[in-house]
Amino acid sequence: MTQDESKLVREITQSLYSSLEIEKSLHETLLLLKEYLPLDLVHVFILDTSAHTLRYLAEATVKRGTLIDEGIQLSYEHFNEVRDQAHGDVRVLQSSESPMLKSIHAHFLRHVEKPIYTKKNEFSVMTMGFDIVPPLVGGFGLVTGGGTPYDTHHLAWMKLIRRPLIGAVLNLLHHRDLVCENERLSTEKKQLEHRLGHDPTGRMIGVDSGLKEVNAMVNQVAALDSPVLILGETGTGKELVANAVHQSSRRCHGPMIRVNCGAIAEGLLDSELFGHEKGAFTGATRLKRGYFEQADGGTIFLDEIGELPPAAQVKLLRVLQTLEFNRVGGSWPVSVDVRVVVATNRDLFAMVREKRFREDLWFRLNVFPIRIPPLRDRRQDIAALTRYFVDQKSREMNRDPSPEVKDSEISQLMAYDWPGNIRELQNVIERALILSRGRGLSFENLMWNPDRTPENRLVSPPRADFSSMDEVVKGHIQEALKRSGCKIEGPGGAAELLAMHPSTLRSRMKKFGIGVRKSSGQLSVNSEQ
Repeated sequence: MTQDESKLVREITQSLYSSLEIEKSLHETLLLLKEYLPLDLVHVFILDTSAHTLRYLAEATVKRGTLIDEGIQLSYEHFNEVRDQAHGDVRVLQSSESPMLKSIHAHFLRHVEKPIYTKKNEFSVMTMGFDIVPPLVGGFGLVTGGGTPYDTHHLAWMKLIRRPLIGAVLNLLHHRDLVCENERLSTEKKQLEHRLGHDPTGRMIGVDSGLKEVNAMVNQVAALDSPVLILGETGTGKELVANAVHQSSRRCHGPMIRVNCGAIAEGLLDSELFGHEKGAFTGATRLKRGYFEQADGGTIFLDEIGELPPAAQVKLLRVLQTLEFNRVGGSWPVSVDVRVVVATNRDLFAMVREKRFREDLWFRLNVFPIRIPPLRDRRQDIAALTRYFVDQKSREMNRDPSPEVKDSEISQLMAYDWPGNIRELQNVIERALILSRGRGLSFENLMWNPDRTPENRLVSPPRADFSSMDEVVKGHIQEALKRSGCKIEGPGGAAELLAMHPSTLRSRMKKFGIGVRKSSGQLSVNSEQ
């Protein structure tokens, strides 16, 4: 090795290790290599051989280095070409001879304000491939204008620095992945710290009773990538159902990013959801990956979707349709592989009629709606929920063992309508644990608390001579069936009389054990319970 060659190897190694920010290292490397080779641009990419995607990570010109980190879906022909180049030794390609180079160049040309080369320019590329971890393959490339194509002399210089280049680039790639992973874990940690009422295993309480239909719908849609719309009153456990969709899907090993759309200031929505480039606005001192990028390969859960302002609704619609978006201040589109689950306690269809929610977004989200019943309609789950929350809150309060919950206390809880649903039940139990001070658990003080309005007090169990709500609803359905001649749907049917959807009516009939039968050629209503 000559003195000049030794100097190049030493200096190229120092420049590549000069910074852990890949765009800065590439810029320093380009300035050094330009003394030895014709060079206009350097770039680094990662090829996923299983998904046929190319992740164009960063590039540098004489002016600056740029972190791009954008995924491109390759055609079968282009994938085979770039795979052959990535797995091989150092090679020289001419744009005029490579359809793959022309295609990728054209893709980026649409998003660059002042490109180095136009569609008419010819350019020469010298590439070097290296293995990362299967199925990922890395690539490092040098680009120069068509006036001075790379030759065997340049190829020899590239082979000389191949080993330090590969080591340094792998180091930079690992650091970049760690940065992305730390951002995602930091977001998930903050969100997990605020989660309430969730079983750590992701188990839903009531899947064999009150949430049986919800669980069946989760199992139907989980394996797909279709958007899911979760509907339900405040406190019914919409986030828990979203978590069940994620955990039952093929994305369960990927991230699940939870976003409360109503808790983000309107001026920060774009930056939070889609990220921003360094210098995009005052205070943007570094590149930030938004929630959609952090959820790449997993699920993003958008809670309170009805709170999104009109401008954000337009951008969300684009992401749902193309799975692409631009960071704030960025000219490069970012592609993501994300499953979108949204939830709301508002009537989105009414908001569409009132022009407060986009109709096209509504249709895009309403592919597979899952409606969670309120707690008053699944009272059979109150006992299990109560015992679960008592155990959970007792552990948080370092109370061991947790107090026993008597059947009489459960009866008191079941007699209440729970307008705040599961969240209110959780809060009532926590308050009872605090007030018990180590004694047995009692809800007597909660029943007669004067600070609680009459309609929110726990009430005594119903008297024997007074019908329960379930009994009234059951009798009303039976009367409607009799008046309609046991006709469930269609004009004059029981569903029309009750102003209900036929499938909802059938579900209620099944719940209360109401059936119809033929007797002496006439239809009649019978109770199966």
